[in-house]
Amino acid sequence: TWGRTPEMICQFNESSILSFQKLQQSIATNVVKYLKPGKPLIYMTCSVFKEENEQMVDFMIRNLGMKLESSQVLNGYEHKADTMFVARLIKPS
Repeated sequence: TWGRTPEMICQFNESSILSFQKLQQSIATNVVKYLKPGKPLIYMTCSVFKEENEQMVDFMIRNLGMKLESSQVLNGYEHKADTMFVARLIKPS
């Protein structure tokens, strides 16, 4: 995370985030294959980018048939912690 490695922000560019998104889409596609119907998938990142958070949830809903139960941004700034995104999705029965 940038909180722990702020020097990494200099190496960041938009193509990096799209590369991470494609990797996450591939991982999610593989994971959902093995998820039993009716069971939850907890998707969590320490990213603040929509491409890795809300857009990934949308991808799982549209392309993998998942249903969103809840999602939230956990703001860690006040606690000197990383900000996290978490979503709970269910694989329909």
